[in-house]
Amino acid sequence: MRLLVATLALAAMPAFAQNWPAKTVTVVLPTVPGGPVDVITRGVADKLRERLGQPFVVENRPGAGGTVGTASVARATPDGYTLLFSIDPPIVVNPALLDPVPYDPVRDFAPVAMVGDGGDNLLLVPGDSPSRSVRELVEAMRKDPAKANYTSSGNGGPGHILGELFKREAKFDAQHVPQKGAPPALNDLMGSRVAFAFLPVGLVRGHLQSGKVRALAVASAQRNPLVPDLPTVAESGYPAFKPVHWFVVALAPANTPRAVVDRLNAEIRAITSGGDLKALLDRQGLVPGTLSPAELGERIRKDYAYWSSIVKQLNIKPD
Repeated sequence: MRLLVATLALAAMPAFAQNWPAKTVTVVLPTVPGGPVDVITRGVADKLRERLGQPFVVENRPGAGGTVGTASVARATPDGYTLLFSIDPPIVVNPALLDPVPYDPVRDFAPVAMVGDGGDNLLLVPGDSPSRSVRELVEAMRKDPAKANYTSSGNGGPGHILGELFKREAKFDAQHVPQKGAPPALNDLMGSRVAFAFLPVGLVRGHLQSGKVRALAVASAQRNPLVPDLPTVAESGYPAFKPVHWFVVALAPANTPRAVVDRLNAEIRAITSGGDLKALLDRQGLVPGTLSPAELGERIRKDYAYWSSIVKQLNIKPD
């Protein structure tokens, strides 16, 4: 059904959009190469090349938590030949965390498509932890404050924000032990040097099977399809803990022709609705996005307001 809707939408588009692209399209990714978002973006770019007959060249432009690459797209010519594929922090977290950033997440971009919705983090403990539920972990942290600590990929990162939000909602204290990236944080957890962590489900899936870490809950408003039997933190007794996530979103500079935006939305939805790309998203615990450009714009506005409020309430500071 999704593929049929996308095909009908494409057929109804004006000739301008059907003639686009006439040259190489640059896809900016504000992260380092090699991670899941890089793999997904390159997969979508390859499919766009096959379907549209022009190269879609991915350029990694990391720096300042993703703001370097993101800002470069905000300043690009709005002609449909520069796109941004991004995870959520550069769009809905960094503008509140890194004040100021050289772009406005609502005003400076044209929403195109949600590639993968979800991207959940899991609440994890070491494999040898005695805690087998969220409530048991909270009680352990309250009982022995000297051992109450958690790690993350760095100050201001998703795991840090989720850790502070969890502490507030569960009413306990714990020391933050930041690392430079998610893999070192995972190593700290597996080595039992910290009591808990919030880390991406795609990163830890294999370690869950080996027993090196144990998942207690999903850090999102809904359960994750990769671990459908795992409850959310909210279901585990902390109903106000319902963070929102998405993993890959496609944006263009503001004022990019609407016909191009609509065509890209239709193409991306068709690409992710089945085949290799849907399987790739499934392996990361992601759901293919079905939002229209207007619906995506509204989602960005709501998520930006949510994370801005959380960052300010918790007084989160970056490195």
